[in-house]
Amino acid sequence: MFGKKGFVIVFLVILSALLITGCAPTTPVAVTGVTLDSTTMALTAGGATGTLVATVTPADAVDKSVTWYSSAPAVATVANGVVTPVTTGTTTIIVETVDGGLSATCTVTVNPAPVAVGDSYGGGIVAYILQSGDPGYDANIQHGLIAATADQSTGIQWYNGSHMVTGATGTAIGTGQANTTTIVEKQGAGNYAAQLCHDLTVGGYNDWFLPSKDELDKLFTNKVAIGGFAGSYYWSSSEYDANNAWYQYFNDGYQYDYYKFNTYRVRAVRAF
Repeated sequence: MFGKKGFVIVFLVILSALLITGCAPTTPVAVTGVTLDSTTMALTAGGATGTLVATVTPADAVDKSVTWYSSAPAVATVANGVVTPVTTGTTTIIVETVDGGLSATCTVTVNPAPVAVGDSYGGGIVAYILQSGDPGYDANIQHGLIAATADQSTGIQWYNGSHMVTGATGTAIGTGQANTTTIVEKQGAGNYAAQLCHDLTVGGYNDWFLPSKDELDKLFTNKVAIGGFAGSYYWSSSEYDANNAWYQYFNDGYQYDYYKFNTYRVRAVRAF
């Protein structure tokens, strides 16, 4: 049995051990990783914001603070995970841990704001928006035709002075650009409908072309919203044969092939 003195000694030893253990320094838990809840995001220019959530591991890390960056702030900005779309383009949103400098990224695509027929856009007026079934239709991104704001000619020939088969026979939506290129390559320089559109620079764009037969018909259908049309004949870029090409009468919408040497109006278009 311990005497009184022995109990005191044992008590002091135990107390000292407890005090030493309680005062021992502990190592802070460091950050080992960070992830985002999404690696891709699609937004609309000028539209609603998107939110990214960062998860720092381990859960008991001492310093879980992070910083946010956008590789292209002109396209989209970010603050505390909230992404604000600015203009069309692509940017990378980066989150980085303060402890350790670990990072994760999300690719953000900002799509153009929706437009409607008659809107001023892309150097002209929106003339047609592709619908399901049209070549080039995309359910997620609008595509279509933009018409110049005014006629490029009140009367110009389709051909360059000599009858030939150019091969510009496309009539469908989406064929006007190829038709125009083919006509110009075959006929060369000169003063004629396709060349006029091919050489056009307006609104900061130089990719204008003479619309195909079906593209021209869309301009007729939406002529009031587009504006500036005369109730007269307009050339398409669709060739019928060596002597004739398709035109459209913008009074009643009638389409027919006629001599290339006739002088009809021209309205250039471009695709978006």
